[in-house]
Amino acid sequence: MAIQSLKTEILIVGAGPAGLAAGIYSARAGKATVILEGRSLSRLGISYTIENYPGFPSIRSVDLLAKFRAQAEQFGARFVSGDAIAFGLDADPKYVTTKDAMIEARAVILATGKPLPKERLIPGEDRLIGQGVSYCATCDGPLFRSADVAAVGHSFEAVEEVLELDQMGCRVVWIPQKDRSALEGLGLERIEAKDLPVRWGAKVREITGDERVETIVVEKDGAVEEIPVAAVFVFREVPSGLLLGKAGLALDHGQCVKVDRFQRTSLPGVFAAGDVTCGGLQVVTAAGEGSMAALQALMHLRK
Repeated sequence: MAIQSLKTEILIVGAGPAGLAAGIYSARAGKATVILEGRSLSRLGISYTIENYPGFPSIRSVDLLAKFRAQAEQFGARFVSGDAIAFGLDADPKYVTTKDAMIEARAVILATGKPLPKERLIPGEDRLIGQGVSYCATCDGPLFRSADVAAVGHSFEAVEEVLELDQMGCRVVWIPQKDRSALEGLGLERIEAKDLPVRWGAKVREITGDERVETIVVEKDGAVEEIPVAAVFVFREVPSGLLLGKAGLALDHGQCVKVDRFQRTSLPGVFAAGDVTCGGLQVVTAAGEGSMAALQALMHLRK
């Protein structure tokens, strides 16, 4: 599948309160604005009652989020679906890549939400991102044709990506980290029809390798197996903090993006707002940071 190429003036990564507030400001200023909406829900997307957002004594979180989005759309912001899997933030123009598109922009506002906790990562995963650890079969699978690779994950997406890797000519072993009975309804019969190797119920303990991925270590019922592979494709929420660090942004010890009081990051033309900065962690502060980031992005475009 061909990667779509998009160009815009301001790209906002994330569609929570920070990203949508930024989109309202930048689109209202007449700038071409793309909001990249990932599959992970904003915290507002999980329905609960908010009683401390100014002007709304009591409002459902999903209703407030819908109002933010409608206002951004009203001013002309364009929404694109997809998770960011690669960042080129020190380039000119800057770019962000998803599985389906490469989006170029003169300024980027990062509003990806709270970073994925490091303890949820597989040991070795962070160290070997881009060196055999990947989150996109479509993007990186062709690099490993005729090679042994592992796929980790137990979602419908994981099933699709395992089949995609097999179709590309990779010799793929699937490690769902679940028993088969827990994954009924995900199209497992297509995996079984191809007789692809599956390690049902095994847990991934480590990804090893000096400079590149060399093995994946799995354990089941106390028995440990080390499987030689050239790549590991991990299918779950993408650890945006780690990817942003590898893109050259300064992060703190909690993988939060470092910003100044104007939401400027360590890279010119790149701004960050909301929970990705681990600031106030409130809807109202996220919206305020998003609007400040947009104002600074507009100033950057005028330079």
